[in-house]
Amino acid sequence: MRIDATLLTKCVWLIWLFLFSSFTLSFGQESPASPQERGTEDSVPGSEDEDAVRDRPVPGRFGARLRTLEEQEEAKRLSAIAAKMGTDPTAIIGRVQTLFRHDALEGGRVSNNLVGRIDVPYHKDFLLRADLPYVWSHPNQFGTSNQGTSNENGLSDLLVRAGGRVYSVPGDAIFAGVDFTFPTAADNLGSGKYTVGPGVATAHVFPAWQSIFFILLQHQFSVGGDPSRNDISASKIQTWFNTIWADHWWTQFEAVVQVDWERNEKTSGTLEFEGGYRITKDWATWVRPGVGLWGRNLPGAYDWNIEVGIRRMFEGF
Repeated sequence: MRIDATLLTKCVWLIWLFLFSSFTLSFGQESPASPQERGTEDSVPGSEDEDAVRDRPVPGRFGARLRTLEEQEEAKRLSAIAAKMGTDPTAIIGRVQTLFRHDALEGGRVSNNLVGRIDVPYHKDFLLRADLPYVWSHPNQFGTSNQGTSNENGLSDLLVRAGGRVYSVPGDAIFAGVDFTFPTAADNLGSGKYTVGPGVATAHVFPAWQSIFFILLQHQFSVGGDPSRNDISASKIQTWFNTIWADHWWTQFEAVVQVDWERNEKTSGTLEFEGGYRITKDWATWVRPGVGLWGRNLPGAYDWNIEVGIRRMFEGF
Protein backbone atom coordinates (compact mmCIF):
# COMPACT_ATOMS: atom_id res chain seq x y z
CA MET A 1 0.00 0.00 0.00
CA ARG A 2 1.36 3.44 -0.93
CA ILE A 3 2.25 5.65 2.02
CA ASP A 4 1.48 9.33 1.54
CA ALA A 5 4.70 11.32 1.93
CA THR A 6 2.92 14.31 3.49
CA LEU A 7 1.30 12.10 6.11
CA LEU A 8 4.63 10.45 6.89
CA THR A 9 6.30 13.84 7.25
CA LYS A 10 3.66 14.96 9.74
CA CYS A 11 4.05 11.74 11.73
CA VAL A 12 7.82 12.13 11.89
CA TRP A 13 7.49 15.72 13.06
CA LEU A 14 5.01 14.68 15.78
CA ILE A 15 7.42 12.00 17.00
CA TRP A 16 10.28 14.52 17.07
CA LEU A 17 8.19 17.10 18.95
CA PHE A 18 7.11 14.44 21.44
CA LEU A 19 10.73 13.54 22.11
CA PHE A 20 11.67 17.16 22.72
CA SER A 21 8.67 17.85 24.95
CA SER A 22 9.29 14.65 26.92
CA PHE A 23 12.98 15.20 27.51
CA THR A 24 13.18 19.00 27.69
CA LEU A 25 13.74 18.90 31.44
CA SER A 26 17.15 17.38 30.84
CA PHE A 27 18.37 20.73 29.47
CA GLY A 28 17.33 22.54 32.60
CA GLN A 29 19.49 20.63 35.05
CA GLU A 30 22.62 22.11 36.54
CA SER A 31 25.71 20.64 34.90
CA PRO A 32 27.80 18.44 37.19
CA ALA A 33 31.50 18.93 37.68
CA SER A 34 33.28 18.06 34.46
CA PRO A 35 35.34 14.88 34.28
CA GLN A 36 38.43 17.03 33.68
CA GLU A 37 37.94 18.49 37.15
CA ARG A 38 37.88 14.94 38.45
CA GLY A 39 41.15 14.24 36.65
CA THR A 40 39.96 11.95 33.86
CA GLU A 41 42.03 12.36 30.71
CA ASP A 42 39.44 11.01 28.26
CA SER A 43 36.42 12.80 29.73
CA VAL A 44 34.24 14.96 27.53
CA PRO A 45 31.40 17.45 27.98
CA GLY A 46 28.13 15.70 28.74
CA SER A 47 29.68 12.95 30.89
CA GLU A 48 27.86 12.69 34.21
CA ASP A 49 28.52 11.19 37.59
CA GLU A 50 26.17 8.78 39.33
CA ASP A 51 24.59 11.41 41.62
CA ALA A 52 23.78 13.73 38.73
CA VAL A 53 22.19 10.88 36.81
CA ARG A 54 20.13 9.82 39.84
CA ASP A 55 18.82 13.37 40.36
CA ARG A 56 17.88 14.04 36.76
CA PRO A 57 14.08 13.81 36.18
CA VAL A 58 13.99 11.88 32.90
CA PRO A 59 12.17 8.73 31.78
CA GLY A 60 13.46 5.26 32.68
CA ARG A 61 16.30 3.58 30.90
CA PHE A 62 16.00 1.94 27.52
CA GLY A 63 18.04 -1.09 26.50
CA ALA A 64 19.68 -3.65 28.78
CA ARG A 65 20.16 -2.29 32.30
CA LEU A 66 23.69 -1.93 33.65
CA ARG A 67 23.23 -3.38 37.11
CA THR A 68 26.63 -2.99 38.76
CA LEU A 69 28.70 0.08 39.54
CA GLU A 70 31.61 -1.50 37.64
CA GLU A 71 29.46 -1.82 34.50
CA GLN A 72 28.33 1.79 34.78
CA GLU A 73 31.88 3.07 35.24
CA GLU A 74 33.08 1.03 32.25
CA ALA A 75 30.16 2.33 30.16
CA LYS A 76 31.09 5.93 31.02
CA ARG A 77 34.74 5.23 30.14
CA LEU A 78 33.84 3.71 26.74
CA SER A 79 31.42 6.57 25.97
CA ALA A 80 34.11 9.15 26.75
CA ILE A 81 36.63 7.37 24.49
CA ALA A 82 34.11 7.05 21.64
CA ALA A 83 33.35 10.78 21.94
CA LYS A 84 37.04 11.63 21.72
CA MET A 85 37.43 9.29 18.74
CA GLY A 86 34.53 11.07 17.03
CA THR A 87 32.38 7.97 16.52
CA ASP A 88 29.51 8.77 18.93
CA PRO A 89 26.66 10.72 17.23
CA THR A 90 25.11 11.55 20.62
CA ALA A 91 28.25 13.20 22.08
CA ILE A 92 28.39 16.94 22.68
CA ILE A 93 31.98 17.65 21.67
CA GLY A 94 33.68 19.89 19.14
CA ARG A 95 35.49 18.77 16.03
CA VAL A 96 37.22 20.02 12.91
CA GLN A 97 37.21 17.29 10.27
CA THR A 98 38.14 16.70 6.64
CA LEU A 99 37.30 13.58 4.66
CA PHE A 100 37.71 12.43 1.07
CA ARG A 101 35.17 9.99 -0.37
CA HIS A 102 35.24 8.22 -3.74
CA ASP A 103 31.85 6.92 -4.92
CA ALA A 104 31.55 4.53 -7.85
CA LEU A 105 27.96 5.00 -9.03
CA GLU A 106 25.66 3.02 -11.26
CA GLY A 107 26.19 3.35 -15.00
CA GLY A 108 29.92 4.06 -14.82
CA ARG A 109 29.58 7.42 -13.10
CA VAL A 110 32.10 8.52 -10.49
CA SER A 111 31.86 11.17 -7.78
CA ASN A 112 34.72 12.40 -5.59
CA ASN A 113 33.87 14.45 -2.52
CA LEU A 114 36.06 16.52 -0.23
CA VAL A 115 33.98 17.41 2.84
CA GLY A 116 34.90 19.91 5.52
CA ARG A 117 33.00 19.68 8.81
CA ILE A 118 32.96 21.65 12.04
CA ASP A 119 31.00 20.89 15.22
CA VAL A 120 30.66 23.61 17.85
CA PRO A 121 29.29 22.55 21.26
CA TYR A 122 27.61 25.02 23.61
CA HIS A 123 26.90 24.64 27.35
CA LYS A 124 27.49 20.86 27.27
CA ASP A 125 23.98 20.15 25.95
CA PHE A 126 23.72 21.85 22.55
CA LEU A 127 25.65 21.26 19.31
CA LEU A 128 25.80 23.18 16.04
CA ARG A 129 27.31 21.34 13.06
CA ALA A 130 28.10 22.44 9.48
CA ASP A 131 29.28 20.31 6.51
CA LEU A 132 30.39 21.80 3.19
CA PRO A 133 31.35 19.39 0.37
CA TYR A 134 33.38 20.09 -2.75
CA VAL A 135 32.46 17.63 -5.51
CA TRP A 136 34.17 16.36 -8.66
CA SER A 137 31.54 14.64 -10.83
CA HIS A 138 32.56 12.38 -13.72
CA PRO A 139 29.37 11.24 -15.48
CA ASN A 140 31.17 9.00 -17.98
CA GLN A 141 34.33 7.85 -16.21
CA PHE A 142 33.62 4.23 -17.17
CA GLY A 143 31.21 2.97 -19.79
CA THR A 144 29.15 4.84 -22.35
CA SER A 145 25.81 5.46 -20.66
CA ASN A 146 26.48 9.18 -20.18
CA GLN A 147 28.39 10.11 -23.32
CA GLY A 148 28.17 13.78 -24.15
CA THR A 149 27.86 14.82 -20.51
CA SER A 150 30.80 16.89 -19.34
CA ASN A 151 32.64 16.63 -16.05
CA GLU A 152 31.72 19.13 -13.34
CA ASN A 153 33.26 20.28 -10.10
CA GLY A 154 32.39 22.81 -7.44
CA LEU A 155 30.66 23.27 -4.10
CA SER A 156 27.73 21.06 -3.20
CA ASP A 157 24.88 21.73 -0.76
CA LEU A 158 25.63 23.06 2.73
CA LEU A 159 24.34 20.97 5.65
CA VAL A 160 23.62 22.55 9.04
CA ARG A 161 22.56 20.50 12.08
CA ALA A 162 21.33 21.92 15.39
CA GLY A 163 20.45 19.72 18.33
CA GLY A 164 21.37 18.43 21.72
CA ARG A 165 21.69 15.45 24.03
CA VAL A 166 18.27 15.18 25.63
CA TYR A 167 18.82 12.03 27.68
CA SER A 168 21.98 10.64 29.28
CA VAL A 169 22.70 7.96 31.88
CA PRO A 170 25.70 5.62 32.12
CA GLY A 171 25.39 3.34 29.11
CA ASP A 172 22.53 5.11 27.28
CA ALA A 173 22.08 8.43 25.50
CA ILE A 174 19.69 10.16 23.09
CA PHE A 175 20.47 13.08 20.78
CA ALA A 176 17.68 14.93 18.95
CA GLY A 177 17.97 17.72 16.43
CA VAL A 178 17.07 19.21 13.06
CA ASP A 179 19.01 19.15 9.79
CA PHE A 180 18.86 21.95 7.22
CA THR A 181 20.39 21.92 3.74
CA PHE A 182 20.90 24.95 1.52
CA PRO A 183 21.29 24.90 -2.29
CA THR A 184 24.83 26.29 -2.36
CA ALA A 185 25.88 23.86 -5.12
CA ALA A 186 27.16 24.95 -8.49
CA ASP A 187 25.10 23.75 -11.49
CA ASN A 188 23.89 20.17 -10.98
CA LEU A 189 26.18 19.23 -8.10
CA GLY A 190 23.41 19.50 -5.52
CA SER A 191 19.68 19.07 -5.10
CA GLY A 192 18.71 22.64 -5.92
CA LYS A 193 16.36 22.58 -2.92
CA TYR A 194 16.14 23.88 0.61
CA THR A 195 15.41 20.96 2.92
CA VAL A 196 14.64 20.47 6.60
CA GLY A 197 14.00 17.45 8.75
CA PRO A 198 14.25 15.95 12.24
CA GLY A 199 16.76 13.38 13.40
CA VAL A 200 17.20 11.21 16.51
CA ALA A 201 20.34 9.27 17.48
CA THR A 202 20.63 6.72 20.29
CA ALA A 203 23.59 5.00 21.92
CA HIS A 204 23.74 1.89 24.10
CA VAL A 205 26.99 0.57 25.59
CA PHE A 206 27.87 -3.12 25.94
CA PRO A 207 30.72 -3.00 28.49
CA ALA A 208 31.53 -6.74 28.30
CA TRP A 209 32.12 -6.41 24.55
CA GLN A 210 33.92 -3.03 24.74
CA SER A 211 31.36 -1.87 22.18
CA ILE A 212 28.59 0.65 21.58
CA PHE A 213 25.51 0.22 19.39
CA PHE A 214 24.21 3.35 17.65
CA ILE A 215 21.00 4.08 15.75
CA LEU A 216 20.30 7.24 13.74
CA LEU A 217 16.82 7.98 12.33
CA GLN A 218 16.34 10.88 9.92
CA HIS A 219 13.71 12.31 7.61
CA GLN A 220 14.32 15.12 5.13
CA PHE A 221 11.90 17.03 2.90
CA SER A 222 12.18 20.03 0.58
CA VAL A 223 10.62 23.36 1.53
CA GLY A 224 11.64 25.50 -1.43
CA GLY A 225 14.26 26.05 -4.07
CA ASP A 226 14.40 25.54 -7.83
CA PRO A 227 10.87 24.53 -8.96
CA SER A 228 12.32 22.67 -11.95
CA ARG A 229 14.21 20.24 -9.70
CA ASN A 230 12.68 17.14 -8.13
CA ASP A 231 11.08 17.52 -4.71
CA ILE A 232 12.71 15.67 -1.82
CA SER A 233 11.08 13.46 0.78
CA ALA A 234 13.37 10.74 2.09
CA SER A 235 13.90 8.76 5.29
CA LYS A 236 17.06 7.05 6.46
CA ILE A 237 17.97 4.65 9.23
CA GLN A 238 21.62 3.99 10.11
CA THR A 239 22.77 1.36 12.57
CA TRP A 240 26.37 0.71 13.50
CA PHE A 241 28.29 -1.40 15.98
CA ASN A 242 31.42 0.34 17.25
CA THR A 243 34.14 -1.66 19.06
CA ILE A 244 36.99 0.04 20.92
CA TRP A 245 40.37 -1.68 21.03
CA ALA A 246 42.99 -0.64 23.61
CA ASP A 247 41.76 3.00 23.79
CA HIS A 248 43.41 3.89 20.46
CA TRP A 249 41.98 1.62 17.75
CA TRP A 250 38.36 1.20 16.78
CA THR A 251 36.33 -0.72 14.23
CA GLN A 252 32.71 -0.47 13.25
CA PHE A 253 30.19 -2.02 10.89
CA GLU A 254 27.43 0.22 9.59
CA ALA A 255 24.24 -0.60 7.68
CA VAL A 256 22.13 2.13 6.04
CA VAL A 257 18.62 1.82 4.60
CA GLN A 258 16.97 4.74 2.80
CA VAL A 259 13.40 5.22 1.56
CA ASP A 260 12.72 7.74 -1.22
CA TRP A 261 9.05 8.69 -0.89
CA GLU A 262 9.16 10.82 -4.06
CA ARG A 263 10.21 7.81 -6.17
CA ASN A 264 7.38 5.41 -5.34
CA GLU A 265 8.86 4.45 -1.96
CA LYS A 266 11.93 2.90 -3.55
CA THR A 267 14.60 1.80 -1.09
CA SER A 268 18.37 1.44 -1.07
CA GLY A 269 20.81 -0.29 1.24
CA THR A 270 24.54 0.00 1.85
CA LEU A 271 27.02 -1.72 4.15
CA GLU A 272 30.27 -0.11 5.34
CA PHE A 273 33.23 -1.08 7.50
CA GLU A 274 35.43 1.43 9.30
CA GLY A 275 38.82 1.08 10.92
CA GLY A 276 40.26 4.03 12.81
CA TYR A 277 43.20 5.06 14.95
CA ARG A 278 43.39 7.73 17.63
CA ILE A 279 46.78 9.31 16.96
CA THR A 280 46.83 11.53 20.05
CA LYS A 281 44.33 12.58 22.70
CA ASP A 282 42.65 14.91 20.20
CA TRP A 283 43.59 13.66 16.70
CA ALA A 284 42.19 10.62 14.91
CA THR A 285 42.17 9.16 11.39
CA TRP A 286 40.16 6.44 9.67
CA VAL A 287 39.48 4.51 6.47
CA ARG A 288 36.00 3.29 5.47
CA PRO A 289 35.17 1.07 2.47
CA GLY A 290 31.55 0.39 1.55
CA VAL A 291 29.39 -1.57 -0.87
CA GLY A 292 25.90 -1.00 -2.22
CA LEU A 293 23.44 -3.82 -1.57
CA TRP A 294 20.39 -2.71 -3.55
CA GLY A 295 18.79 0.45 -4.99
CA ARG A 296 22.17 1.67 -6.25
CA ASN A 297 20.57 4.22 -8.60
CA LEU A 298 18.97 6.26 -5.79
CA PRO A 299 20.52 9.42 -4.28
CA GLY A 300 22.90 8.53 -1.46
CA ALA A 301 23.51 4.99 -2.75
CA TYR A 302 26.42 3.62 -4.80
CA ASP A 303 28.02 0.50 -6.28
CA TRP A 304 31.01 0.81 -3.96
CA ASN A 305 32.95 3.55 -2.24
CA ILE A 306 35.92 4.29 -0.03
CA GLU A 307 36.47 7.10 2.45
CA VAL A 308 39.51 8.37 4.35
CA GLY A 309 39.62 11.23 6.81
CA ILE A 310 41.24 13.01 9.70
CA ARG A 311 39.70 14.93 12.57
CA ARG A 312 40.66 16.95 15.61
CA MET A 313 38.33 16.92 18.60
CA PHE A 314 38.06 19.78 21.09
CA GLU A 315 35.93 20.69 24.08
CA GLY A 316 33.17 23.23 24.10
CA PHE A 317 32.69 26.72 25.37
